[in-house]
Amino acid sequence: MEIDAKTLINILNQNYGHPIIETQLGQGVQVDCRTAFLYSIVTGSGYLDNPLYPFTAKGLMKVFYTAMDYKFVTGLFDNTTLKNTPYILSKAKPYLFDSDKIIIPVEFNTEIELQDKLKHFSKNTANSTNYLIQRIECSKKGNGMEPFMEYLACETMKRQGYIVENQIPLSHATGSPDFGGYSLAKYLPSYLNSIHLIELSLIRLGFEIKGASSISKMWNIVGEAKTSSFEMKKQLDKYLSSHYFDEGFEIHPFKRKPSSDYLGLITIDDLLKIKVIVCKAPKKLSAACQQDYFSWLANYIKYYLIANFTNDEFIDFYQKKMTSPISSKEDIVGFVNNLTFEEILTVIGKVSQNGAI
Repeated sequence: MEIDAKTLINILNQNYGHPIIETQLGQGVQVDCRTAFLYSIVTGSGYLDNPLYPFTAKGLMKVFYTAMDYKFVTGLFDNTTLKNTPYILSKAKPYLFDSDKIIIPVEFNTEIELQDKLKHFSKNTANSTNYLIQRIECSKKGNGMEPFMEYLACETMKRQGYIVENQIPLSHATGSPDFGGYSLAKYLPSYLNSIHLIELSLIRLGFEIKGASSISKMWNIVGEAKTSSFEMKKQLDKYLSSHYFDEGFEIHPFKRKPSSDYLGLITIDDLLKIKVIVCKAPKKLSAACQQDYFSWLANYIKYYLIANFTNDEFIDFYQKKMTSPISSKEDIVGFVNNLTFEEILTVIGKVSQNGAI
């Protein structure tokens, strides 16, 4: 079994209520621009601004290489400069947030076949940037749909109260987990829960934070997504060996039960409804390791709020508080880590309303 175009459309329609739209390229689903942006970042689906290389922000908004460290990867920051923030991207590509979008799954066997389809559609369609192309690679086992399953995991667990992201930073030894979810009840205001991390960087663009968590405990989850095989346990065991996560999830559209009693499962049932099976016996953690990870996560989240500033605004914010210029990445890390969430949000409010601090 595979997730094909029709199945994808029905999953998005039945689970999230996105209307099905007929297009010259096939059926699609209509979503608001915020949803489209998150979908693009997680799945790599591209806006049809260029039929050869549709634009996607996937991979552009990373912050750190690994957990428990503060070494920047080029993404939201480039050295000491804010670079690929949604606000900056919106200036270069206004279409990202100007209207609703239509996600179209396109099946293909070769890149030439896909390019021919997109060229023809783009040539005969007005406002082609309002279309987001979901690649379905029929030549691959599983159709290359692991990122789509990552998206479903993020959206599902976000609705259960977690702060979520995909391709999370962990360590060189264990790799980058496909999915992570965090409940940091002791560290964060309740409205900073039930949200994708990227959404915290969209405040400046006028998008409200609507999060509110019903999870009162500190709890971290991690997931591995597959569509081409059922082997996820070995990799999840590596993630769980960090002692950071309370629960590990296998993420697979056609798996029907977890591989062990200490793993959960996020899957799709026969009616195309997303189903979550929680683990029966979470693995015992090292309290000290997890406490350090909670503290790191609380800082990590702040950088997505900082992404709401322009470079001039961030420099101004820094200098007014520190009374000195930024001279290194270490200056930024020390500054941001010592800010409270309320301080950052207050300054975001000021620049959003007045254009200056």
